[in-house]
Amino acid sequence: MKTLFFLFLSFLSFAQCATISTQPLPQITCEGDSIRLIVVSSVGTFQWEKRRPTDAKFTSITNARATRYSFLSGGATHPTGSFYRLKITSGKCTSYSDSILVVLRKAPVISSVTVCEKMLISFPYTWTLNGVPVDSVLATPSISGAKLKAYTRFSTLPIGFCIMASNEVSLTVTTLPSAPSHAVKLVKACVGLPFSLNATGCSPSFTFWYNSDGRKIGEGSRLPLIASDSSFYRASCFKSGCEGPLSVGVKTAIYPIAQPPINMSSSYFCSDVAFSLQASGGLNNIWYESEIAKSSLSTATALTMKAIRNTSQEDSLLFRFASVKINDCESTRIPITIRIKPRILLRPLNPISLTGERTIAVPETLPLNGTPPYQVIHTSSAKSPYGPFSSNGFLYRTATDSLGCSAKDTTEVNYVRNGPIIHHLTASSETNCLTNNYRIRISGCPLKTSGLSASKRYESAIADFILTGGYYTFLCNDGETDTITLNLPILKQPSSLLRKSFTGPICEADSASLSLTLDPSVHFVGWEMNGHLFATEKTMKGQLPSGEYQSVFEENGCFYRSGKIVLERKANPPAPRLEKMGAYFVRSWSPGILEWLIDQTKSTDTSYFRKITEGREFYVRAKWMYKSLACYSGYSNVYYVDNPATYEFAVYPNPNQGKLSIEIAYEIADAELHLFDLKGKLLESIEIKSSSRRMDWDISRFPAGTYVIRLISDGISQEKTIRKSL
Repeated sequence: MKTLFFLFLSFLSFAQCATISTQPLPQITCEGDSIRLIVVSSVGTFQWEKRRPTDAKFTSITNARATRYSFLSGGATHPTGSFYRLKITSGKCTSYSDSILVVLRKAPVISSVTVCEKMLISFPYTWTLNGVPVDSVLATPSISGAKLKAYTRFSTLPIGFCIMASNEVSLTVTTLPSAPSHAVKLVKACVGLPFSLNATGCSPSFTFWYNSDGRKIGEGSRLPLIASDSSFYRASCFKSGCEGPLSVGVKTAIYPIAQPPINMSSSYFCSDVAFSLQASGGLNNIWYESEIAKSSLSTATALTMKAIRNTSQEDSLLFRFASVKINDCESTRIPITIRIKPRILLRPLNPISLTGERTIAVPETLPLNGTPPYQVIHTSSAKSPYGPFSSNGFLYRTATDSLGCSAKDTTEVNYVRNGPIIHHLTASSETNCLTNNYRIRISGCPLKTSGLSASKRYESAIADFILTGGYYTFLCNDGETDTITLNLPILKQPSSLLRKSFTGPICEADSASLSLTLDPSVHFVGWEMNGHLFATEKTMKGQLPSGEYQSVFEENGCFYRSGKIVLERKANPPAPRLEKMGAYFVRSWSPGILEWLIDQTKSTDTSYFRKITEGREFYVRAKWMYKSLACYSGYSNVYYVDNPATYEFAVYPNPNQGKLSIEIAYEIADAELHLFDLKGKLLESIEIKSSSRRMDWDISRFPAGTYVIRLISDGISQEKTIRKSL
C-alpha cells in the first residue's frame, strides 16, 4: 500500500512540469532596435535569464517574470552575442526554454575623408553628400568641406532588414599638382650606355616616372637609365599624397653602337707622294691622331695625308685611328698602319745630242731603293716619246717598281735640223659609248701612219685606229712630218651608290627617300620614273609616287643609267569614327583592324565595342595588313567619359520627380525590378522581357523620399538608391 502511494505522489510531481509549446526565436537586428522574446508555456512561474559574451553563466534579469520579454538592444546591458532563455518553475520541476542568440548589427563609423582632386570616389555603403544620396562622385574643389554620412542596410532575422546611419564627417579635396615639363622631348642614346631623362616643375614635391606600359619605374627629377630599346616615358608630380596628371612625355631613340670599321687602306705608301687612308664606314668615319685623342682630325670618308719623304733604307711607320659613328653612337677605334717605302732614285743621264729628223736611243735604266721588277716609261717634249725632234727638247723618264712607287727625272736633248717638214697631219674622232672606245682617222700621210702611247705603238696603212682612252701621238713613218697629239678621256660608266629608305612595299601615307652618291665631276641629269624625267635633285624625299625609278648621269658625252628601284605603296585605311551606343558602350565604325587607346594605354582587343567603364578617354585607329606590313589610319575623334558608370544598369534622373528611365548594360532573358522604401518594404515590382533593355517607370504616386531599386537577373541581385523630390 505504501508503494502505491509513493508512485501516485511521483506521478503528481511529474504532471506539474511545464509544457513549452512556443520557443523563443534567435534574432539578428540592428543595435538600438527593440527585441521581443515570446515563450508559450502550460503552467509555472517565469524568470528570464541572459548570458553576455563576457559572462561565464546565465544570470537572472531583473523584473523579467513574464512569458514575454521586450528590451532595447545594445549598450553594456544587452550587447551583441548575448544568449537568452526562460526559466520555468512548476512545483519542484524546473524547465528551460531554448537558449537563443541575439546578434546586433552596428552602425558604421567613418573618419574624415581626404581625397585627391579628380579622383572618382566610390563608396562601399549608401552615402549622402550634403544630404543627397550618391553612389560615386568626382572630387572637385567645389565639394571640399561637404558633409558625408554613410548608410548600411542589413538583413534581419527572422525577416526584413534595417538601415543604420553613421556619424557625419567632412570631405577634404586636395588640389592636384601640375604636370611637370621636359626641356627635351626626344632623347637619343646608344645601346648599353647610360643616359638620363629630366623633368622640371615638381620641386620640392616628388617626381614619379612611368614607362610606356604605365608601370612606375623611378622617382626624382632626373631618371638615370641604361639604353636598351626605344620607348616613351612620362612623369607626374606627387604632393601631399596626391599625384598630378602625366606630362606630355619624352621619347627615346636608342641606336646600336656601330661595329668598328675595317682597314681598307693600302699596306704601304710611296715616299714623296700624298696619299689617303681608307676604312669601311664611308661618310660615317671619324679619324683621330691617337687612340685616346679627344678631338678628331677629320670626318671625311678618307683621311688625306701630305707627302712624306723617306730617305732611309727601311720602311717608315706611322699610325692613325679610325672609328664609325652612326646616329651619334661611335664604335671603338682601330689603328691604321702607315708604311712609307724608301724613296726610289734614278741614275742621271748625260745630255743627248741629235742632228736631223731623228729619234733617240735611251740607255737601260736601273733604279735604286725600289722593289723590282721595274717599269720605265719614256716621254719627251717631242710629239712621240723618242722623237722625231724638230727642235731642242727634253727626255722624261718615269720608273715604277712592283709596288707602284715611282721616280722621275729629265734629260736635255740638243737638236740640229737639216731637212724640211713636208707632211702636215690632221685628225678626226668618233666616240662609241656602247663599246667605250674611239675611232680615230688621220689625214695627210701618204705612207703607213703610227700612233704611239706611253707603252705601245699602233700602226695603220689606212690611218684608221680604234683606241681606248689615253694619251696618243700620231706621225707619218717617212720622218718628214709633224705630229698630232690627242688626249682621249677614258670611257667607263662612273661608279655610283644608290640608297633607298625602304626594302619592300610601304604605306600610302609613309615618306620615302631615294639618293645617289656620285663623283662631283660627273654630270647628274636626273631621276626617271617609269621612263620619264621626274626630278633633277640627287636626293628625293617625301610622298614619292609608286613606280620604277632610275637615275641618269653623263660623262665625256656618254649617258649612263643606274640600276632600277621599284617603289610600291599600299593604301592606308580611313580614320575610324567613335559614337556612344546606349548608356555603357562606345562603338567604332571602321573597315580595318582596330587598335584602341584607352587612357593613353594601348589595348590588344580589336572588337568594335568597348564599355565606357574601362576608362575616361577613348580613341582608336585602324590598320590594314599586307603580309608583314601594317598600314595605319589616323586617330579617330576622342570620346571622353565625364561620369563613368559604376553599375551594370543605370537609373536616371537622380534625384527625380517620379519619372524614371532605366537602361541595362547587357543582354538579358528575363529580369525583375523591385522598388523598396528604406525600411525594406516592397512597394512595387515589374517584369522585364529580353526585348526591353531600356524602359520608363512612373513612381510619381509615391511620396518624396529615398528608395531602393533592385534588379534581379540570372540569379544576381543589384541595387541602386534613388531620391524622389517633391
